[in-house]
Amino acid sequence: MKNSLYYILISVLLLLFSSSSYAESVNSKFNDNGIPAYTKIEKKVLQREEMPVFQNDSVLVYTRGANGLIIVPPVEWDPFPYNVSFRDTVIYDPQFLPIVFDGKILPPRLSFIPKDSKLEGPKFHLIPEENTFAPLIKRAEVIHARRKNFYMDMSNIGDVRYNASVLKSIPKLNEEDATKRNFLHNLIATDDAIQVTPVEMAKIDPGFIYWVKSGEHALQIAQNHISDNWYSGGNSSFFIRNSHKVALNYAKDKVTFNNTMEWRLNLQATPSDKEHDVNISEDLFRLENILGYKAYNNWSYSTRLETKTQFFNTYPLNSRDKYTSFLAPLVMNASIGMAYKLEKKYKSDKAKKLDLVLSLSPLSVNYIYVRDENVDETRFGLEKGERALTEVGSLVNTNLTFKFSRYMSWSSRFRYFTNYKRVEVEFENKFDMMFTRLFSTTISLNTRFDDNVPRDKKLGYLQINQLISFGLNYKW
Repeated sequence: MKNSLYYILISVLLLLFSSSSYAESVNSKFNDNGIPAYTKIEKKVLQREEMPVFQNDSVLVYTRGANGLIIVPPVEWDPFPYNVSFRDTVIYDPQFLPIVFDGKILPPRLSFIPKDSKLEGPKFHLIPEENTFAPLIKRAEVIHARRKNFYMDMSNIGDVRYNASVLKSIPKLNEEDATKRNFLHNLIATDDAIQVTPVEMAKIDPGFIYWVKSGEHALQIAQNHISDNWYSGGNSSFFIRNSHKVALNYAKDKVTFNNTMEWRLNLQATPSDKEHDVNISEDLFRLENILGYKAYNNWSYSTRLETKTQFFNTYPLNSRDKYTSFLAPLVMNASIGMAYKLEKKYKSDKAKKLDLVLSLSPLSVNYIYVRDENVDETRFGLEKGERALTEVGSLVNTNLTFKFSRYMSWSSRFRYFTNYKRVEVEFENKFDMMFTRLFSTTISLNTRFDDNVPRDKKLGYLQINQLISFGLNYKW
């Protein structure tokens, strides 16, 4: 009986204790006016909401310290509301994202200029580098380099599952939206913008130039005086060299048509010549026409026609017998074959240049005509009393021009014709030395071999014409 009373007493005490603790918890949730009280978290939120929100820095009051620096008052502001949690957020490292092959293998700042560390001075930074975006940019470059090296390693090719070419394009920001979001746009805008009206330029079609023309003209002199009592004798002379050369060339696609006209007239005054005050030592008019069609590389099929004669009469010293006259002789040569053309320029000197044209004509027709009966036709390979001669044979012709520099050049012409019974060879050389754009010295040496003319006692079938002159020279 006593035990049961004891248990009942303990139960009543426990009940009274629990009811008193509950009453205290209930009373804590209400204030003195009977209004429910706030929790600690709710009180903290209310304190944040009651804090002033500064919309402009002008609302703040700035003061200066002892050293004159502005003291910015602290602003307690938490960017995240009370109900935001980061438990479901994963903080990741960009270098561990899936690799995407974008095809960019070369470095962004590729340079082939070696860096000289001696010339590089200390770097100057107005703002410390750690206070700028430089550390973030360097980290981004390191991450990009690691990811690029990963897919460049052939052993990792199976782990690269994504390709930028098959992925959807990156969305682009509209230009108007970008302008609206740019807070600097209003700062650089002008009140009254200057309207610039574009000028419409007249359209000009230059077209293609198929015809190219060039020319070279020379007027030079040479003088030699020998007294009457000179121990070895000799004749005084005054010499004028007159030379003109004009070229008109056509080129389109594979077709070429080159035309060259040359006229050389050399006048000579020799006091020992009692018959003539002025004599002509050289009179040559030559017209050359070459029609070509490109075959392959530098080779082309060519048809060539060469015509040469003279305009004035020429005489030997102290004689009235004519050497040559107009159309006496007239030499024409037509040939068909192949031509090789080479143009070479040198990197060491822009003015240094080599031009070579080689013509090989297995079929060539040579025609010689002497109009004047007072001219000895045997000097040109004709029989006595004949006025014309036609020969069929082969021809080799070469034109070479080599410019050593801007002021020195060498021109050469080689011609070989044979009818398989006789041989006719001409080898002309001219060396020009330019002192200025208009003054030059010319050394020329022309040789000729023809075994169908009367043989000379001293030189046999060889003929030589050599000249050194100084004067004007003009090219265009």
